[in-house]
Amino acid sequence: ATDWLEKSVAEINALNVFPVPDGDTGTNMLLTMRSCMEDAFKCTDFSVSAIVRAMARGSLMGARGNSGVILSQIWHGIEQSLNGRSSLDSQGLAAALCRAAETARDGISNPVEGTILTVIKEASVACRNQSVEGKNGVASVLQAAVDAAGEAVANTPNLLTVLREAGVVDAGGLGLSLIHI
Repeated sequence: ATDWLEKSVAEINALNVFPVPDGDTGTNMLLTMRSCMEDAFKCTDFSVSAIVRAMARGSLMGARGNSGVILSQIWHGIEQSLNGRSSLDSQGLAAALCRAAETARDGISNPVEGTILTVIKEASVACRNQSVEGKNGVASVLQAAVDAAGEAVANTPNLLTVLREAGVVDAGGLGLSLIHI
């Protein structure tokens, strides 16, 4: 996932118009994910809980810019939801993404639709719905989240005027969709 993000940094940076058109969203997300992965690779306990705890810590310590901070909040929500779990099933994945969406939104003083917050919310709803429908495989639930994230990114200009006027999708939302959290 971090490799996919790295390959798209220039594209994501070029889209960056909200909240500030500073052209660094892709770079900030990549630096955050690299820190996240560095801590994951150092983990010697291979339970889901321990690995996600390491990833959440790494993302927090390496968070850069608004997009990196939001991404670290997403990892924090995932970590909270998976605390104490040794493995991951589709219901756990759905619950983790729902918690991630809530944690990210709660961490923002003025949440705005049409951003990375919308993308994680839509991905989590799709994940939960796929899990509830009895299609219990982790792969099918994750695929539902990935598909919903892509659709949510495409819809961001319809939700946020600054994106529509610039003719772009949300940079942070695109970055998140490439990570496939």
